Amino acid sequence: MNEGAVPEGILYIAQEGPLAMMRVEGNGVRNLAEGFDNWISHLEASEDINCVIVDLSSCVYMDSTFMGLLVKLARLLMHRSTLLIANASSSHRELLEGIGVMRGWKYVDRQVECSNWSSLCDALTGKLNVRLVVELHEGLVNWDEKNKKFIPFVELGKAELARREQMEEDDDED
Repeated sequence: MNEGAVPEGILYIAQEGPLAMMRVEGNGVRNLAEGFDNWISHLEASEDINCVIVDLSSCVYMDSTFMGLLVKLARLLMHRSTLLIANASSSHRELLEGIGVMRGWKYVDRQVECSNWSSLCDALTGKLNVRLVVELHEGLVNWDEKNKKFIPFVELGKAELARREQMEEDDDED
């Protein structure tokens, strides 16, 4: 690992009847984006889920991509299910409140137990999906005025996507 790099985290998911749960261990960072996004898609397709709990008791750090996924989850569930953020530390709350997401969920402090946790790391491709990261940061910008600070990041991501598309076109011409 490079000095100064943020270590990877692990997502665990479980479902018991109408309750879906996710536990974050370590760092909630962009390397988890594809797995987290796939879980959100699963929840979107599931009609029987009426409560989702995200347990942050073992989460050390969250980056803006991870917070963008929480916003995406909150938007999905806003009118159909309850979203509970469990065991958020004061630093988690400060980060989340700093991007205006309090209206998307309720905070609870309680133990989240489940007998069938499974790791999402098997679903990860190991590659960062730039398009997903751009989409998530656009969601942050659109969610609250405070998040205009992410506009340069979105523009940088879009430039990277354009560069990659140009490289693919150039490769196709050869």
